[in-house]
Amino acid sequence: MGKADVNDHLCPNLYPGGYLGLFKITLKSLLGWLCTLPSLISDLRSSFRVSYKDAGDHTIGFSLFSVDQDQFLALARVAKLWGVTLNDIFLALLLKSLSPFAMDRMSSPRRRRISIASIVNIRRDLSLDIRDPFGLFLGSFIVSHAVPGGINLETLARDIRRQTVRIKQYQLSIRTALALALARHLIPLLSPPRRGKFYIKYYPLWGGISNVNLNPLWKDGDEESAPDYIRAVSTGPVSPLVLSITTVNDLLNIGVSYKTTVFAREDVQKIITTFSDSLNTLGATV
Repeated sequence: MGKADVNDHLCPNLYPGGYLGLFKITLKSLLGWLCTLPSLISDLRSSFRVSYKDAGDHTIGFSLFSVDQDQFLALARVAKLWGVTLNDIFLALLLKSLSPFAMDRMSSPRRRRISIASIVNIRRDLSLDIRDPFGLFLGSFIVSHAVPGGINLETLARDIRRQTVRIKQYQLSIRTALALALARHLIPLLSPPRRGKFYIKYYPLWGGISNVNLNPLWKDGDEESAPDYIRAVSTGPVSPLVLSITTVNDLLNIGVSYKTTVFAREDVQKIITTFSDSLNTLGATV
């Protein structure tokens, strides 16, 4: 076996250094982080908070639904027509689906927006190869919107797009990773009751998405693509609900992880129904 063949089969680096040693923060990104920080704080301060029956209850429920090939291809055509990404549409769909559960925001004097997060792969931002080192290199960003009654999905998706363009321009998903790392060091300094409510109070998210397209990964390797693939993503301490959206062979499998102290199973079914009905409506427009 030649030297090149041996290198091709070497094990990846299983224990790379922490994020801090991999960040390549540019002056442009740093200035962007500072310039957009006031708007981030404003969005969080104007975001409606989720009601937890018991902040110490970490029980998680799970549901699953799928989007067939015809719906997925129609969704891709709509995204191209609107000039947005699939991720932008997923965020808009989640906002629309969560809006009925936050109707009390309409009577709030200040907190009238809904904030949600998108978990993203920041491997490219760290200039890492797709396979080595091994592991997940994740960041996240948040988008906020008032989601007024009667807003159509196209308008909402384009509003979200304006936010995500700026997020990508300044690599704000890396800033969020650093902020959460800082919070991890601050939280132990708080009293136990305040620890459980830290994110609820200061980082009031209603949900999030983890969107993964497996097709490029299969094509990059020697393996045949899987006939199907299902993921489940933990809600963690920050978000009470997470959609794990997985694309494989022009199919979408969407797992819904949720904290049962916030959402009942019937609530989650309503979210899934609204999400699915909105997709069906999109399919009828193209």
